[in-house]
Amino acid sequence: MNVSKQESNRQTPRPTRRMGDTLRAAREARRLSTQAAAAAADISTGYLFKLESGFVGTPSPRVLHRLAGVLDLGYWQLMELAGYVVPDAGAEAGTGSQAAPAPAPDPILRIAESLEAIRDELITVRKILESREHDGQSGAAE
Repeated sequence: MNVSKQESNRQTPRPTRRMGDTLRAAREARRLSTQAAAAAADISTGYLFKLESGFVGTPSPRVLHRLAGVLDLGYWQLMELAGYVVPDAGAEAGTGSQAAPAPAPDPILRIAESLEAIRDELITVRKILESREHDGQSGAAE
């Protein structure tokens, strides 16, 4: 019985725990609540909590891409922390790998993604402010 319990404890994926710690640190550094970061990345608060706690074994690359934009983290860094195989431009050269090295990120694309993340965060803030105004008006009318 103890052996199966120990085996189930070992099944908690360690790479995603490191990724979760990275996500949480980046979110806190930007002073974003879990709710605000999740809304900006268009995921549920519960799912972000699970990601930050390391409980998601294989997070979606699409979700990681959105979180990378919201938290200003490198997408490939998150992919690697999540346990995915990521392209490495120099280390695998000449090994017969059929995958071409990833091109350097286009600075214009990076700026556009950053601006989109800012826009998404502003939309989230606006919704929060409108919600507070609405709550204040309904309380004042009563």
